[in-house]
This record gives sequence, C-alpha cells and structure tokens, in this order.
Amino acid sequence: MAENAFTSPEPDELKNPESDGTSPDLTSPASVPTPRPGDFHIQQVGVAAAHVDELNVLQELRKRDVLEGVERDRQQIIGQPFILAGRWKEAWDQVVDGETHLLRPRILLVVAPRSFGSTTFALQLMARHTEADTTLVKLDADWSAPSRGRLPVNHRHAYQVDLKDTCTDRLSADFLDSLTRHAEDLATARSFLVMTVAKELWPDHYLSPRGDVRVVHIDEPPEAELVVEQHLEYHGHPQLVAHVQSLDEAVVSLRGLNAVEAVRAAVTAMAVWEEYHGGQFHLSVAAVRTGGQERPAGFAERLTAALSDWRQKLDGLFGETTATYDGQTPSLTLEDRCLLLALAVRQSAPMTEVAATAGSLRTLLAVPNGDKPAAEALVQSVFAGRGLRRRIHDVGARVNTHDSVVFDQPAYGRAVLTYVWDNYEVMRRPLLIWLTQPGDGSVLAQPMVDALGGLVLRHGTADHLDTLGSIACAENPELLGAVLLRAVGDEHVGRAAWATLYRWAGQQEYTRTVVNTCRSVLLDETSGPSAAKMALVRLRRVARKSDDHATRLGVLSVLKELVSRPARTAMLVAEVAAWQASKVSVRSGSLVFLALMEKEHTKVPWLMSEEAAGIDVDRALRDLLGDDATAQEVIPQLTKWIGSYATDAVGYERLRDRLVHILRGNGMFQAYWAFMRALADAPVIVEGVDVAEDFHRHLIDPRLRSVFGLETASA
Repeated sequence: MAENAFTSPEPDELKNPESDGTSPDLTSPASVPTPRPGDFHIQQVGVAAAHVDELNVLQELRKRDVLEGVERDRQQIIGQPFILAGRWKEAWDQVVDGETHLLRPRILLVVAPRSFGSTTFALQLMARHTEADTTLVKLDADWSAPSRGRLPVNHRHAYQVDLKDTCTDRLSADFLDSLTRHAEDLATARSFLVMTVAKELWPDHYLSPRGDVRVVHIDEPPEAELVVEQHLEYHGHPQLVAHVQSLDEAVVSLRGLNAVEAVRAAVTAMAVWEEYHGGQFHLSVAAVRTGGQERPAGFAERLTAALSDWRQKLDGLFGETTATYDGQTPSLTLEDRCLLLALAVRQSAPMTEVAATAGSLRTLLAVPNGDKPAAEALVQSVFAGRGLRRRIHDVGARVNTHDSVVFDQPAYGRAVLTYVWDNYEVMRRPLLIWLTQPGDGSVLAQPMVDALGGLVLRHGTADHLDTLGSIACAENPELLGAVLLRAVGDEHVGRAAWATLYRWAGQQEYTRTVVNTCRSVLLDETSGPSAAKMALVRLRRVARKSDDHATRLGVLSVLKELVSRPARTAMLVAEVAAWQASKVSVRSGSLVFLALMEKEHTKVPWLMSEEAAGIDVDRALRDLLGDDATAQEVIPQLTKWIGSYATDAVGYERLRDRLVHILRGNGMFQAYWAFMRALADAPVIVEGVDVAEDFHRHLIDPRLRSVFGLETASA
C-alpha cells in the first residue's frame, strides 16, 4: 500500500444549517443559510448528547490514514464549459432532488468509458447541487486497492475521486458492501462522495439501490461539436465557431469524438488560428498543389487538415504493400513507411538527418536474408528502390533548395504515429526503442517527448509505461523522466503514472528516473500540494528501499534544494515529525532532517530557532549520532552549526551546552570521538576560545582528562 504520512485537515466547527425552502437554479450552487450562534439552543439533554456523539465520530474518523486531495473552487468549476444534455441530463436528473435541488445520495458512483467526461460530470454535479458552505475536494486515490478505511470524512465536505487504474482501482464486493456504512458516516458529517469508475472496472458488479448509495451509467459523451464550440467561446475565440461550422470536412471529423478528443480538437483549432494570424505555419499544411503549382494553404485548409484524423488516407498508405510504386497504387513500401514515421516525429529537418532517422528504424526491423547479414540485406533492398528525394515527395513532404525536408504537418504526423500504434501492435515495442535512441543533441528531445507521451498515454492508461521504462531507464533516463513528468501531470492518467513511479521507487534500476521526476515536481512552484506530497512519498520510498550510497546522496541533494523554498518547508517539517512519530522510515526521515540542518535563520541554524516547532531536535540528533552510519552524515553539519556562531559567544554557549547534553547520553562514546576528530581537523575559534578544547573540557570529567586527552581524538 502506498505510504501516506499526511493526515486529513481538522474538521470544521459543527454547524446546524436549515433549508429556507428556496430552489437554486442549475447555474448557481444550492444555498442553505447558516444560523448565528445565538440562534441555536439546546432543548433537551438527548440533543446535546447526540451532537457530542457526532463530534466524537468525526474526530475518530479524522485520525485514520486517509486519502489526500486538493480543494476545488466552486465558482471556478461552475464557470467552466459544461453541456448537460442527452444521457448526461438523464443521469443528472436521477440523482438531484427536484424540490431542494440538492444531491440525493450521500455516495454516487458514475460508471462511464474512459475519456467520456465523467470527472467533469462529477465535479459539476457537486459544485451545483451541494450546499454553498460545503468544501469541494478532489481526492487522489493513492492506494493499492479501494478501501473504506482510506476514505476521508470531514464535516460538510463533498469528495470526488476517480477509479480508473486497472491495477489499483478494481472494486471488490466487500468494498461495495462497505459503502452503505460509509454513507452513514457521511450523513453524520453532512458530506458527500462521488466516485467515477472506468467502465472496464465494472464488468460483473451490480449494486441495487440502497438509499444513500446510487449508481448511474453514462454510455455516451457530450456532443463533440458543442464541446468544441463551448471551449472556443470560453477561451475567447468566438469568431472560430463560425469557421468550424462552415467546414463540412471539419464537422465530419468532429463527429464521434469523445469528450477528451473534442477538447483537444478545440485546442488545435485555437493554435491554428493563432499561428496563421501570427505568420507561423506549423500546425497544418504548408502548401497546396493545384495544377502542378504550389500555393500557400489558406486558413480553412489548414484548419481542416489540423482537425482531420487522416484515417481514409492512411488506410490507403498502409494497405497491402506493393513490390513497385507506379504512382497509381497508394500503398507505401516498408522503407517509405519508415520514412513517413521519421517525418511524423521530426517534421522539418535536413534531408540527411531524416534519412538517418528512417534508416535506424528500418534497421530495427531488418530480417536477415538467408545467410546474408541484416545490414547487407537492407542495403540491397533500399538500393533497389526509388531515390530518397522521390520517396520524400511520395509520402507528402518536399525538399527545398538547401536540401532540407519541409513537412509542416504536425496534425498529420500525430495521426500517422497513432495509426501505426493502433493498427500494428507488433510495431509498438520497436517504435518505443526507436524513439528512445539517444539523439545528437537537446534539439531532438521535445519531438521525442511529444511522440512518446502521445503514444504510451494514448488510451488513457499507463499500461505501456513499464515497457517504455524497461527500454529507456538505462539508455536514455532523461527522456524517460520527461515523459513521466508529462504523465503525472496528465488529468486522466496522472494517478496511474504516480502508481508506476511508486513501484519503480523500490527498484534500483529506476531510482534515477524516480528521483529526477519527483525533483521536477517539487521544484515547480505551480505543482499543487497533492502532487508535491505524492513526489515526497516516492522520494521517501527510494530512501527506504535503496542500499546504494549514491542514490541516498541523490535524494538528499533534492531535499537540500527544497530547503531554500519556503513553500516546501512545512512539508519537510511534517516528514520529520512523522519520522519521530514512527510513521515513516528512519532512513527517509533522517535525510529530511539532514537537509533541514542546512537551512539558516538570521545567521543561526533554522532548526535551533523558534520556527522549527514540531521537531524534537535533541532527540533527532541523539538518534542520528547513536548510529555509526548516520553519525558520519550529521557530524559535518554540526561543525557548520558551530562555525555559524563564530562571532556570537552567547549563542555558541547555548549550542555547546545543548550538544554536550546529547553527547553525554548512552551509546555516544564513538560519536563523541568522531565529533572531536572533526573539530580537530577543522579548528573553530569563537572569540579566542578553541572549540575542540572547550567541548573536551565540558564533556570529560577532570579526573579522566589525563587518560582521554584531546590529542587522542586527533590521533
């Protein structure tokens, strides 16, 4: 089960709101007034006891190791594009009370195929049909299996959680049975839970109506054209709506798209508009041939090309392979298919580089011809075919006067890659190997990241991340890390990617990728608290599982970077506090403490200031000095602490007395001599006082100084 050292928030002060009988409309949240303190009077002893019991239940539930989440702004959710029609409206009406306009069940399960927009449905439902003073929280299901014990219950909260991971989110009959009892807890807390469940995770389940637990099925996405139009208007491009509606081919391309694909289509349309009017032609056809001549493509042609899935054309290009290419048969030979894939990834580049990239893929696919080596067979096959320039023209690109290939069709390129990925399962692993081959420089990194991210996350799952990881963790860890960073930030597969990182954190070959990915998340100021906690948990797991010293230093290096960022200090303090409460491993907790030892506060160590409340510094130092391995790590930091008081005799004396008290404890003999050797190796003077001599004088009984002299430590 994934580690979780963070507790749920304190429950809000109990309230007793009563409905005023008004019915809110669909565009505003339900509003129920909260009484003033003077309005509430206890009439009977039984009423008082009931409220005491309620408070006790909430406090007990809060103590559990529950899922973490991020609060969502109600008005921001309501203001986002949303379409309520068809099956969505039917499901909506089943769970909203017609009189109060409030959500009926305490627990609602929304079952829908992936990418149909079920998360949007759930959040909009909670935002529009719960009381105005209810806190909305989107949970991260960071668990190994659904468990009622991990579900939070706080006063007046509405929780939403996605269950979409095929490994960790499969629903058991016991879990579904336990939801009835959990609904009772939610009712006590006046809270709600809406779970979205991927359809394939609900194959054999049937949950009969149980009062406060309901299930609704959404078997169709919102109409794609309406989704595109709403998103264009929402993002300030209403002028584009008429353009899209006027293009028959574009409208046909939109039909049948699911919700996620429709949103991507809207983003693509906006990008085409911005680039066309900005004079940068990168997202669609750069030129159109008419009558043997080329002319610049107009906006309508660019938009149509960008929104097209190119399926009809690709069906022809990837039909039965022909032995010769006569200009009439559209099917491409194997070499040309490799060339088209190279162009799809690289777009425009020097012709020699395009040829090399296509050749590397062809080599991967080469089959020896009899007794001839694969390379010789490949040379004969390619030399017997058409020349490179003719082949480049045949797959839809052109060569300029500087021998550079021009293929300004990213939308077509993405379609080519996904077409091959979807239709040739045998090509998936070779494609991943080919795309992760180290390039000539950083210029190639972004196209490869885009291509890999689009393929391995294509179907809204993280199933192919393990395959990519096994290929790239040793050969190209930086590229793998970039793909993982994109995956954990993806709205649909983010949690599955985090689960993959958690597994990898326990495998030495992946630790470099895990540490680098978590570092990028933690150092990104825009990362939310939930993502930051997920990253810290995985760094903790690396520290706990790995016996490699270099790996431990790598984790410590990341933690030291976090120390300089005030937004992360509270997380690190909570981690040390959890270590001292025995909720996390010594290895990970001690690393965080070591990192915090470098944090300064007005020229003194931050851990020695009042701001370090919540950390038992003396106990931590005693624990670290008492272990030979960690003593070697903490002693250099202690000498730095002492050095920071070089001009502050009063502060030095306080620190000395504190350390002397610690070093006099049981099991500190070895730590004392190691500490004295460190002081002897790097002498420190505080206002004329030799620190090594001063510590020796305060630590060693005068009767024993002749036996345990200071020179013994330096020997």
